[in-house]
Amino acid sequence: MSNTATTTTPRAHHSNAPQGTEKTHTLIILVQDRPGSVDRVVGVLRRRRSMLQSLSIAPGTQSEMFRITAQVKDAEVVVDHLVAQIQKVVDVQQVANVSPAQAITRELAVIQVETANADSNAIISTGEPFGAVVIDATPEAVTLEVTGDAAKIAEALAAFQQYGIRDVARSGPVALARDAATK
Repeated sequence: MSNTATTTTPRAHHSNAPQGTEKTHTLIILVQDRPGSVDRVVGVLRRRRSMLQSLSIAPGTQSEMFRITAQVKDAEVVVDHLVAQIQKVVDVQQVANVSPAQAITRELAVIQVETANADSNAIISTGEPFGAVVIDATPEAVTLEVTGDAAKIAEALAAFQQYGIRDVARSGPVALARDAATK
């Protein structure tokens, strides 16, 4: 019987950075609206085994462009390499790794709250400090819209929990850079 030690070598596309050095990075990617262009960008994120936290895709300000907001959690060196790989995608026009200080980030949550244990007015009053807007009301539930950063959404969800939350749909964050050079 052999007493050889097993050594592991890092697999391709994985970080060698010490665990705990990861942080969340917001990537803003502008890509031309051509067949398969968004798929190619998502493919790079998948192949690079990014720890994807959220992904939001929508038409950009220019008619032929899409804006992708991706939040990834990884070490700085890994994200820099990821940005370089995304920039190589043919239809990508711009990629920016926006720091938390430079990112203006918002998320939308649609929250359906039970009315079985409370009056609709009490639920609506609970949502007022969060700027919640009623978008639907039935005898069984009140559906509200809350917009803000992730912390505000989490606080609103915690406040509505006392009534019983039926369902939640969250958009995931979208971001703009404060710096006009990163459009």
